[in-house]
Amino acid sequence: MIGSCFLIGTFVGSFILPPAADVYGRKPVFLVGLCLFIVTVVLMMVCTNHYILYVLLVLGGISETGRYYVAYVYLVEIFPKRLQSNSGLFVFVSFSLCKASVCVYFIYSPNRQWFTVAYEALAFAIVSLLGTIIILPESPRFLAEK
Repeated sequence: MIGSCFLIGTFVGSFILPPAADVYGRKPVFLVGLCLFIVTVVLMMVCTNHYILYVLLVLGGISETGRYYVAYVYLVEIFPKRLQSNSGLFVFVSFSLCKASVCVYFIYSPNRQWFTVAYEALAFAIVSLLGTIIILPESPRFLAEK
């Protein structure tokens, strides 16, 4: 049920956030995805009801489309033509390594505390949020289109 709720969220989110990025811009939608992820993880850490957890997992799946699919387009459009394939590859590799490291953690860690993974995910999300707000501009391709 946990995996299904997350996948339902990614399915629903793929109809909401990527089209919104075409209308409102890549950067704002990416930031919405990051903020939704941060709020979802914090609420999951204090959640005691499994029905609420299912709703939070759907929201986490929706945030995945903003953090992953929109991030891919956002980075590819920011970098010059010669670096676009490497920047897109960076998005896929970084997300894959994060997910694989979670699996390795739960296989080999003696305590298997999921709060540890949640704290790390929150730290990376907050750093990404601040870095995007401070450093990254809006996608030039989006601005040229508008």
